[in-house]
Amino acid sequence: MRVMQFNIQHGKNFLSKTIDLQALSDAIALLGADIVCLNEVYGSGPHPAFTAQAEELAKNLGFYSFFAPAIEISSSGPYGNALLSRYPILNAENVKVPTVPRNHPGYFEDRCAFCAQVDVNGKTLTVIGIHFGLQPEEQEECVKTVCALIDRADTPVILMGDFNVEPDDPVLTPIRQKLYDAASSGEGGQNTFPSDQPIKKIDYIFLSDSLTLSSSFVADMIVSDHLPVIADINI
Repeated sequence: MRVMQFNIQHGKNFLSKTIDLQALSDAIALLGADIVCLNEVYGSGPHPAFTAQAEELAKNLGFYSFFAPAIEISSSGPYGNALLSRYPILNAENVKVPTVPRNHPGYFEDRCAFCAQVDVNGKTLTVIGIHFGLQPEEQEECVKTVCALIDRADTPVILMGDFNVEPDDPVLTPIRQKLYDAASSGEGGQNTFPSDQPIKKIDYIFLSDSLTLSSSFVADMIVSDHLPVIADINI
């Protein structure tokens, strides 16, 4: 089974600078992903450029989908994370990350995580997706949120997301104590951002010890401003 982490920059094609969901669908299909975590996804709203992106991508691929909005932007619509899955989504929930005090300069944004149970040929997996904030306080709350979801899961866990921190950041320690980073056995370079000249790794796939990794890599495919991260898992 192949899983993918992909920040899609609200469907904007990095090369053409236009909203291009077909290019995203084609990339996901070409890479053969079965379960995909998407960040920076719009739902249907007042801006004509932003449709129900998760549902449209799922329709293009013949997948199931779940959209988890984190915020509502008045000029454009709901915005957050999404799950695409070739396999049935048994249930899914949108879990809000607690808002931190915004008592210093810097960009803050409300965040959320989705937590879903997916039926993979009779075996249930818990799939968690998140997009961390930019401020350390936000990142700490994101870690607490996903760790609570990991702890309550009674099935193997796949955690994916744009964490906005690099691998040596200690904020990731609580996650690393529960799951392993698929990139630790990865092939080639692991940097994911920016897509045209990637200089840092901020996109991750973490797995339960009970899930065996057969390979992982960063796909050299410029569609969004992030490169897709791939992990092949034996379950």
